[in-house]
Amino acid sequence: MKRLKCSGNENVFEVEEILTGILLRLPVKSLLICKSVCKRWRRLICRSSFMHLHLIRSQGNPTYVCYSHTDDGVDNGKLREMVSKTDGKTGESIYACDDGYWSNYFKGMICSFNGLICCLNPKESQINICNPATREVLVIMPPAPLKMPSRIIGVSFGPTINEYKVFQFLSIKKEQVLECMVYSSITGSWKSIGTTQNGPGFCSKHVCIDGIVYWLCKSWTDIHIFAIDREEKFSIIRIPEVKAKGDVFMVNLEGCLCLVVLVRVQNALSSRRFDIWAIEDRKESVWVKKWSDYIPISKILVVSRVHVLKSDILFGNCQDFTFYDMGTRSWREFKWEYSRGLSFECYYPVIYTESILPCN
Repeated sequence: MKRLKCSGNENVFEVEEILTGILLRLPVKSLLICKSVCKRWRRLICRSSFMHLHLIRSQGNPTYVCYSHTDDGVDNGKLREMVSKTDGKTGESIYACDDGYWSNYFKGMICSFNGLICCLNPKESQINICNPATREVLVIMPPAPLKMPSRIIGVSFGPTINEYKVFQFLSIKKEQVLECMVYSSITGSWKSIGTTQNGPGFCSKHVCIDGIVYWLCKSWTDIHIFAIDREEKFSIIRIPEVKAKGDVFMVNLEGCLCLVVLVRVQNALSSRRFDIWAIEDRKESVWVKKWSDYIPISKILVVSRVHVLKSDILFGNCQDFTFYDMGTRSWREFKWEYSRGLSFECYYPVIYTESILPCN
């Protein structure tokens, strides 16, 4: 029998392009193990170009991540705390936070970008940038220890994948204005960018599109959107009254700022309708109606959060998730497997993409 001979480089792992192609298909958990194989593999995986390519592949499979706790009726009713994820069809716990260490970091999820999750710890008044996949955490201390930071923050990410800015507002009661501070991941420090009377209200729920951060501001007499762009300039987007008659939620729909408005109707099959309005002109506050459909009476009764992931719209509260498929105009309910305990609460979910990016 003749022996087969291999021409060229006999060691396939010496060919960097082939190795890169293989490693890019691995989840972060496996990549962390591969980093320990040898220095060459570690250098390859830690390159910014590799992280970027891996992130692009991961962005094709986004999920929802949330911090939740449940009393499953065992261990004398002790609450189980965990970080969980779901694609709207199946759900799983990423890891438990029962030791109290990770629960301090992941409570108060605000938003997620490029695999990093921004969380606000209300007790310590500190901001945590966390990567659940690598378990890395960056703690950002308040900008002014002698002042009382509000719980209003927002995150602008880009233009590069590892660049972000954190905006936080400080209340100046004497002047009845909000001072806006910004933390840059590039400089690692805070600076003031001015004051405003029309800043965000009392909630950190926001949307970031193309580096612009939007907050939905509600009061007894007015509803509008407050925005900060990459140049750190403030602006106001008005919402006509006809679009504000109902519960209003702000979402990112295919890269466009949109409002989801829940409207009361009188119908034999439904008591509510949802309308989607897209911004057409930010400067002139021009909105265009893009979608409308009825919510069946049998579906979720209380809606406190709305998110959009691909063609699915999530209508939810702290216990129940209901998804609307825009492609088929159909509804489906989602239940966590461990939500059958005596109590279950799922905090504000964020759209998450796994990555190996560092937090700083």
